[in-house]
Amino acid sequence: MTTHLKSRNASWKLKKTKRFDIKFSNPIGCIYENEDGIELFYKNKKRLIKKKSFVKALDDILKKGHYLCGYFSFEFLETKIKKPHYKAIFNIYDKKTLGKKISNPGALNKRATLDKIQSDEKFLSGVVKARKYIEEGDIYQINLTREFSFNTPNNPYRLFTKYYSQQPVDYASYLEFPDHTIISGSMELFMEKFSNKIRTKPIKGTSSSTLKDGGKINYDKKELAENLMIVDLMRNDLSRICKTGSVVSKKLFRKKRYSTLYQLESEIEGTLKSSIGNEKIFTSVMPPGSVTGAPKSRALEIIKKIEKHYRGPYCGAIGIFEPNGDFCFSVGIRISKIEKKNSKFFAGAGIVWDSVPKKENSETILKARAFKTALQKQ
Repeated sequence: MTTHLKSRNASWKLKKTKRFDIKFSNPIGCIYENEDGIELFYKNKKRLIKKKSFVKALDDILKKGHYLCGYFSFEFLETKIKKPHYKAIFNIYDKKTLGKKISNPGALNKRATLDKIQSDEKFLSGVVKARKYIEEGDIYQINLTREFSFNTPNNPYRLFTKYYSQQPVDYASYLEFPDHTIISGSMELFMEKFSNKIRTKPIKGTSSSTLKDGGKINYDKKELAENLMIVDLMRNDLSRICKTGSVVSKKLFRKKRYSTLYQLESEIEGTLKSSIGNEKIFTSVMPPGSVTGAPKSRALEIIKKIEKHYRGPYCGAIGIFEPNGDFCFSVGIRISKIEKKNSKFFAGAGIVWDSVPKKENSETILKARAFKTALQKQ
């Protein structure tokens, strides 16, 4: 296979220390895992990595002083995955490209519409099936998702800037890879590691932000219970990699307002065990609990039965590794995957026993509103 690494950009709106805008350009390589295994393109050379796990291969790159920007897919821990999908993919950057100015994105040459791939009826049917599993005691909560389609834009980076202007969030991201581009409007921190400290800020509970300034929003018991279930799930996940007794919930049910909706956010942090490395962290905690369900393992089995589409970067983890091993990853939500002939946007909803199917369907439409508006603007 011929390798041609074009000039590519990646910019983050990460709320990380005092850095709110991290930009890279001109990657010196790319590493990914797909059906063929782990492949590394580095300094114009390609090789297949056979004797190491993907995260161990990432660690080797970090030791050379490079940054890694990319994502772990929702299906990262599955044993088999079919092309053209990736388990994970990361661009490799030199420090000297950090902070380089990204050229003017220019204009979009046409407006586009956001169309449902999965009908409302099919999504509602999935909610009914999920509630049946909850009724039978298999699970307490589950996240169901759906796909939307749109015409591939001539200028994805311009679409990203428009999307961000429609709904500014802490973890918006734009990543270009050789065969696809990711635009994420995520407001959810999956995991952030500084030295031996790790924290997560799961969100659950969605409401429209049509209230006037000064208005009061009251979440119902369903929204609060859903958030608490995910907090417990994430506490359990972090407890597998953190010192006993160090995992604490610092903030619960914080109401955060965005341009098109409100979200309930909680915060959990812990101190990592001394023997824990990045491989153990990601294999223990992936995929993010807020976009799976509880209990996690059974929810994943049921998702496979109800959903027919591959999530990929959606509901995965998107972010950056620093050379010292620290990292910051968001949950891949409010995300679009742009390919030459096939572009998609994804949205989902958390289902519990007292979920109202039509309300959950409306929630997915609400979550797509900001991206739909960005598509329709020149």
